[in-house]
Amino acid sequence: MSSKENELAYEKSEEIFKDWEKLFMSLIQHKAVNALDDGNAQKENKKRMKRIMRLKHVATLRKSCTVQNLFTTLSMVSNGEAEGRWVFALRHGERVDLTYGSWIPFCFTNNDTYVRKDLNMPVELAPREGGAVSYSLDTPLTRVGALQAYLVGEALRLAGITLGSVYASCALRSVETAHHLLMGLQGDPSVKIKVEPGLFEYKDWSLSRGLAFMTPLELHKAGFNIDLSYKPYIDLNIKTSETMEELYKRHEYVMQSAVKDPNYEGQNLLFVGHAITLEMTVTALKYLNKDNASDLPPYKFGDNLMRVPYCALGALRQRQGNWTVVKPPVPPSINTNSARYDWKDLLEVEKKYE
Repeated sequence: MSSKENELAYEKSEEIFKDWEKLFMSLIQHKAVNALDDGNAQKENKKRMKRIMRLKHVATLRKSCTVQNLFTTLSMVSNGEAEGRWVFALRHGERVDLTYGSWIPFCFTNNDTYVRKDLNMPVELAPREGGAVSYSLDTPLTRVGALQAYLVGEALRLAGITLGSVYASCALRSVETAHHLLMGLQGDPSVKIKVEPGLFEYKDWSLSRGLAFMTPLELHKAGFNIDLSYKPYIDLNIKTSETMEELYKRHEYVMQSAVKDPNYEGQNLLFVGHAITLEMTVTALKYLNKDNASDLPPYKFGDNLMRVPYCALGALRQRQGNWTVVKPPVPPSINTNSARYDWKDLLEVEKKYE
């Protein structure tokens, strides 16, 4: 990637990464701001507008500050040098809960009927076990999130990339992302989403508030392109804690098993999950390259985990029998922060003419 490419939207990205870290920590600590509350919305809008107005000309991008540099540190090579099949890792798209905060009280009636309160929210939500409570624990994508996923699929199609197998974390946001990506890809209709609980993020981030996932059958009935014949590699216990090593080991097992599956030999694979999925894919395939795991560093989250935006795409290719990180065949994507508009602002304008 040229220095000119790296400079594109640098300062804007830096602002967003800082906001994400605050949002993520508020979610873990159950302190999410209510974006649908008029008072909070106005305060947040003013803060966002001040941040946007402070943006200056794009600065020179330090190599350590791009999402792709998670992969650069593990010996990136150009596409021209790489050979063989692709393995892609993708974070899910924009999620409703981190966009709106505590959205459930605003969008579900007393009889558990969903009502959309913002154009970026899903038009409708499918019935599921647990209703609104389950949706509060397992957020859907926003409309923008669905579009982000579609654009990645479209870009892969325009780059001439096909997929032989698609695995998604059991989180609804990941399944939806895989679904919309396949719509954009417009590939082989027989390629369906394999819902794999082993690709879920670190359980301990969510255990205190609880976890709830839709079954593959529920997802299928909701209209998602699910492979109902798929038998997951991992049966995830959502009520127990896990160590860092257990987190890495289950990802390793799933990803290495998928890559070695003879039914998809020579075909390109995609893992759709979370921010950690990109890093986990590199780790799993690097361990696959090594006969002696003791030669590799210990399990530890990378420094760039909070710098993986929605629908960030990582890529590896098989090169002389080994898996090597490469530049993805499609460009990245960035979106502006869009605040909630308060129509009552126009009442102030109207007063001038009364």
